[in-house]
Amino acid sequence: KNDNQLAMLFTLANLFRADQMIRQWERSH
Repeated sequence: KNDNQLAMLFTLANLFRADQMIRQWERSH
């Protein structure tokens, strides 16, 4: 099954969101 692939996509999505949030936070300070 594709559980492993799904978990990897989920992790990448979380990393991408975290990176975007950090950039916005650094820009606002």
